[in-house]
Amino acid sequence: MKNTTHANMDVLEFYKKLPFNIYSDKDYAIKSLKSNNPIKIYPPLADVIKDEKNFYVLDLGCGAGWFANLLSYNFKNINVCGVDFNPIAINFANEVKKELNLKTNFLIKDLFKINFKDLNFYTNEIDLISSLGVLHHTNSCQEGIKKIIELRPKFFLLGLYHKYGRKPFLDYFKEFKTKYHHLNNQEYEDSLFNEYKKLDRRSLDDIHLKSWFKDQVLHPLESQHTLSEISSIILPTYEIISTSINKFNKIKSLSEIISKEKELYEYGVNQIKKKIYFPGFFVILAIRK
Repeated sequence: MKNTTHANMDVLEFYKKLPFNIYSDKDYAIKSLKSNNPIKIYPPLADVIKDEKNFYVLDLGCGAGWFANLLSYNFKNINVCGVDFNPIAINFANEVKKELNLKTNFLIKDLFKINFKDLNFYTNEIDLISSLGVLHHTNSCQEGIKKIIELRPKFFLLGLYHKYGRKPFLDYFKEFKTKYHHLNNQEYEDSLFNEYKKLDRRSLDDIHLKSWFKDQVLHPLESQHTLSEISSIILPTYEIISTSINKFNKIKSLSEIISKEKELYEYGVNQIKKKIYFPGFFVILAIRK
C-alpha cells in the first residue's frame, strides 16, 4: 500500500474549486469552532480523548480543517495533525489555526501514502485516527480502512455514507436532475441548489451552504457502505464499540444492529417526505484489540 494510491484526481479538482465545509472567510469558521464541541457531536470521544501532551490524533482527509482545529481548540494539550491532498483547503485550515493560535499541524499529502515519518510529532503510536466523510470519495473505501488499520491507532472514528440510509437522498435528487437536465450548466446547478435549500435549512453563510450542496449533490464520485461490510474488514484486529446507527448507545449485540441496518432506508424516506435534511451518513468508533 505504501506505493499505491486510491485517491481520485477528479475529486481533487472538484474540491479545489470549492472545498467541503469551507466558509466565506475565516471569521465565520472561527465562530463555528467556538460554538461547537466535538464531544457533543461524537459522544463516544468523551471516553477516548485525554487532554494530555502525549495524546496524538491524526485526521485523514481533514479538508478545510474544521474537525482537526475543533479538537485543538477544545483540547489545548493534545497533538493533532490533519492530512488532505487539497492545498486550497489546507491553506484555509492554516489561516484559522493561526488566528486562534492553535497547535494543529496540517500536511498536504495523499492519505493513502501517509506514514509516521510524515507526522510532525513522529510517534510509533497514534491514539486516535479520524476520517469523517472521506473514504467514500476515494477509489477504494476498503483500502482506506486497511490503511487506517496499518497505522495501528488505539482508536479510530470513521464516518461513511450508508448503503440504505443514503438512497432516499440520492433518489430525491435523481428526480430533480432529470427534471432540470435541459437547462444550461449554471441554471441546472442553481435549480438543484434551490431544491437543496428546501431540505438543508441550517443558518449557514452562502459559501458554506454551497460547499455542502456541491459535496452532497454534485460530487463526481461516491460510494455507500454498511456496518456489516466494514466490520468484516475491521475484525479481528479492531472491535467496534460505538456507532451512530444505534445513536451511540451501548452495543449489546453488533449482529443485532447489523440486522436492522435496512431500516435506515425507511427512516431516510420519511425524513425526505417531511423535507428534513438526512444525508444517510453513519459513524463508528473502533478500538484495537
